[in-house]
Amino acid sequence: MKRRVVVALRPVSPVERLLSVGASLCRRMDAELEVLADPRRPDWRDLETRLAALRDAGVSARLSSAPGLDARQVVEHARGHECVTTVVVDRPAAWASEGTDPWVRLDCPLVAASDHPDLPEEK
Repeated sequence: MKRRVVVALRPVSPVERLLSVGASLCRRMDAELEVLADPRRPDWRDLETRLAALRDAGVSARLSSAPGLDARQVVEHARGHECVTTVVVDRPAAWASEGTDPWVRLDCPLVAASDHPDLPEEK
């Protein structure tokens, strides 16, 4: 069973940054990349194109449909697949709802890939 890095995309996620981090982790860990995103995203076709380019560059990558994606779904997805070794998100706190930490049930490392000082704070 091959290891897998899961990149979860919210509608406002910085796609380029997250895919870059996810692909880098996959190369270092000899893992495959799975991107979870809501299929209603306006850039769905662009995501497919980007993942095809990663595959051409040697990274095994796939796009998985996750309607209404939220942190709970990401955690359940990761817990349901023992091959998931890492989950990559943009801002972990931005996924939280009503003051809860949805990531406490995650059994693998969580990578925050875009807590960059130049990005605006979310409310």
